[in-house]
Amino acid sequence: MKRHPWLQLNLVTAFMAAFVVSSFTGTIEKIVALAAFLPVLAGQSGNTGCQALAMTLRGLALGDVDKRPKLHLVMREGALGIANGVLVGLVAAAAMWFYASRQPESAAQAPMLALVILLAMSGSCLMSGISGVLIPLGLRRIGADPAVASAIFLTTVTDIVGMGLMLGLATMLVL
Repeated sequence: MKRHPWLQLNLVTAFMAAFVVSSFTGTIEKIVALAAFLPVLAGQSGNTGCQALAMTLRGLALGDVDKRPKLHLVMREGALGIANGVLVGLVAAAAMWFYASRQPESAAQAPMLALVILLAMSGSCLMSGISGVLIPLGLRRIGADPAVASAIFLTTVTDIVGMGLMLGLATMLVL
């Protein structure tokens, strides 16, 4: 039963992410194509963070994390996050351009929507890579088990940052 309280906390944080998305209802109503890309963004940034998290947890378990400066770990995973974010972001941007250009209501906005996806993917993968290091280190510092609790906080960060970034950029750049 040590895991269950973390799942209850996850429910609360999921509502936080839902609140972020609901804050942009007007944007989603005007640019429906964005709704189709929310799970794409969440999946890619979440997996980027999970990879960084797995490397950090393995390093903690093996004692490797304490042998290197923490800033080095953060910078490495941040660099990998942004690099991977740009690479998958380019593919996702091309997919958005293709998809949006075939929708009558968003065809004229297709290039800007593609840019929004590229920027959001890059930024959210950067943040998820960094979070994949900082979250387990922070949990260890306060005495919580990083293996049990890290994924909950990582999901929260990737969802809130990624979806907030995508919908915020769309609001600023497209509307």
